[in-house]
Amino acid sequence: MQDNAVASERNASAPSLDAFPVALLQVDDDGRIRNANAAWGELMDAHSVGAEMAGYIHPEDRPIWREMLERTHAEAGVCIRERIRFVRPPGELRWLELTCRRHDGAFFVSAFDATAQKRQQTSIEARLRSAMGLLNGVPGLIYRGRNNPSWSMEFVSDGCEELTGYPAAWFVDSHEHSYSQLIVQADVDYVWRGVQEALADRRPFELRYRIRRASGDVRSVWERGIGIYSASSEVLGIEGAIFAVR
Repeated sequence: MQDNAVASERNASAPSLDAFPVALLQVDDDGRIRNANAAWGELMDAHSVGAEMAGYIHPEDRPIWREMLERTHAEAGVCIRERIRFVRPPGELRWLELTCRRHDGAFFVSAFDATAQKRQQTSIEARLRSAMGLLNGVPGLIYRGRNNPSWSMEFVSDGCEELTGYPAAWFVDSHEHSYSQLIVQADVDYVWRGVQEALADRRPFELRYRIRRASGDVRSVWERGIGIYSASSEVLGIEGAIFAVR
């Protein structure tokens, strides 16, 4: 009797699921919504208990939802998170971040509206594509790299291939290849000293030197770059542009 009283007291004091600001759902093995809190109804503008969850999901993303159910069913205790497109009854598209876990013969799902974040991400990606298109269209090598004797590159534009004869993948984060290998030996110390002196004074550097292209011919280049510094004035790297000169 005492245990039942304690259990009843706990149930009475437990907050209703409608008090949670995040959409919470219980889905059965047939994919139907068995229970949902008020936040789900507000999010989807629908009272959907008894309806198929897949009916609210964009047709192209339904396989992702089915895979979530299959994985959580097959792997006990696993928690799966995916970002999926949903269509509200008025036809409005929303991106929801779903987290799904199976427990006691049912699927328990939380849904967070990630539409604003997805739109921001899409906007940033579009701007990056535009910027990359601009950089890759420049007839020279635009770069960001590390301040080391190898001049290790973190990014190089597509113009590097026309300038050096090597594709961008040859340079970036490679342990076998580096930009320093292209610099004519007689100019190696000149380039290193020129960059280090400019970085020490926190000013841009301009250098003219020679590189040996993939074909073996020597080409004169002009480079202008600047240092990238931390708040404590530590040199984090360098970035700049390299062009062919006559």
